[in-house]
Amino acid sequence: MKKYFNTIYVMLLTVFAFAVQSCDDDNTSGLRLDGSTRIESITVSGFPGVIDHTARVVSVNVSTDIDLTDLSIDAITLSEGATCDYPVGTKFDGTVPRSIKVVNGSVYTAYTLTVKHDNVEFLTFTLNGKYSGTIDNLSRTIQCFVPKEEDVTAMQVTFTVNEGTTVTPESGSLIDFSQPVKFTATQRTAVIRYTVTVIQDDMSQAPKAFIGNASAIEGLGEEAKAACRWMLENVPNSRYISIQDIIDGRVKLDDYTMIWCHFDWTDWPGQLWDSRDLFNSYWLHGGAILASRDGARYINDVWRIARDQQSPNNMFGGDSYETLTGNLGFTITGHESHPLYDGLTVDDANRIILLCQGCSNTNRTLQWGVDWDPYGSMAGWEERTGAKALASGHDYDINRVTIAEFEPYEALKGFTSGRVITIGTPAYEWYDRNGMDNPYRQNMIRLTKNAINYLCQ
Repeated sequence: MKKYFNTIYVMLLTVFAFAVQSCDDDNTSGLRLDGSTRIESITVSGFPGVIDHTARVVSVNVSTDIDLTDLSIDAITLSEGATCDYPVGTKFDGTVPRSIKVVNGSVYTAYTLTVKHDNVEFLTFTLNGKYSGTIDNLSRTIQCFVPKEEDVTAMQVTFTVNEGTTVTPESGSLIDFSQPVKFTATQRTAVIRYTVTVIQDDMSQAPKAFIGNASAIEGLGEEAKAACRWMLENVPNSRYISIQDIIDGRVKLDDYTMIWCHFDWTDWPGQLWDSRDLFNSYWLHGGAILASRDGARYINDVWRIARDQQSPNNMFGGDSYETLTGNLGFTITGHESHPLYDGLTVDDANRIILLCQGCSNTNRTLQWGVDWDPYGSMAGWEERTGAKALASGHDYDINRVTIAEFEPYEALKGFTSGRVITIGTPAYEWYDRNGMDNPYRQNMIRLTKNAINYLCQ
C-alpha cells in the first residue's frame, strides 16, 4: 500500500511541475501569474508604432530623412506593473529587427520591433484586364508587353500597391501608352515616380516561367542569371520560379504554358532530383519545356522525356572561361523551315552565328554523338530517343546533334505530352565576362523568342 501511495505522490508532483513549466514557458497564453505583459503604445524617433498583439510585432514607419542606424525610444506605455528592456531614452540601430522583452512578475512577452522608411511598392499591374506588367520596385519601372495589333492609345490600367500608398493616375484610369507614362506613388514622406513602358511585340502572352536553383535571381550563377534577366525584361507574362518553391508546393508548374530551364553546369543533380515527379507530370500533361545548357541533361531518368531515358552522350566543358578566337555558332540539319529559325541570319558558310570573336565562352557542350553506340546512326538515335535533330555543331558534322526536339505524343490516356526543345550548342551562352559588343546577339535573342513562341502554341 505504501508503494502505491508513493507512486501516486510522484505522479502528482510530475503533473504539478509540468503545469508550472507550461505557465512559465508559454507567456503567450491567457495565464497572467502576476499581471499583463503588453506594449500598449510606443513612439520611435517621433513616429508612432503599430502594434500587433497577436503576432507580437511592433511596426514603425519613419520618414525617409531619418537615420535608421540612430533611433531612440521616445515613449513607451506598458501594462500596469510591467517593465521592459527598451525603456524611454534607449538608443538602437533599427536596420535589423529588435526584440523587446516585457516582464511583469514571473511572466514575460517578447515583441519584435521593426523600423523602416516610408516606402511604396506596386504589387500587380495589368492593362485591359489581361496584359500583366513586369514590376521592378528597385528601379521603379514597369514593363508591359502587348500584341502588335493592340491599340495602346487608350488602355485601362488596374493595379494594387502596398498598404497606405496612393497613386496618380488612379487604378481604373484610361491612359495613352504610346509613350512611357509616369505614375507618382506616395506614402507619407515617400513620393516616388514609376515609369511605365508598354511594348508592342509578337511574343506569346501565355504564362511562362524561368526555373532556377536559387531562392532569388541574385543567387543564380552568372550564366543562368543573364538568361533569366533577359527573359523577365523581354518576354511578356514571365516570372522566375525557384525549384524549392515547386517542391514545397508554393508554385504549381501547371499554371505555366512553358518553362525555361537554363542551368549552370554545376547544378547537377541538385534539387531537381527531389522534384523529378513534378516535372515529369508537368510534361506528361502537356507542359512545354525549353531545356538549354545543362537543362538538357534532365531529359534522362530525372524528367523521363527521352525514350531511352539517357542524357546527351557527349557532354564537356563549362568549368572555365576562354576568349573566342573566332565566331561560334551551329548549322541546321535538314530543318531549315522550322519555326525555330525564323528571322535568323546566316554567315557566308551558311552557319548561324551566336557569339563573335572576342566573346568569353566556357565551351559547355551537351550534344549527341548519333553514330556512337548504342545508336549507331541518325535513324538509330531517333528510334531510341524519340527525338529529331534540328541542328549540328559549328563544323557541319551531322552526327553531332546540338539542338533537338521531342514532339508531343499521347503519353497518358486523354493527355498529350508537351513539346520539348533542347539546346546544347556551346555557342548558346548569355553571359559574356568580356562585355563584347556582339553583332550576332540578335540571333541569340531571335532564336530564343522563336523557341518560346513555338512552345507556347
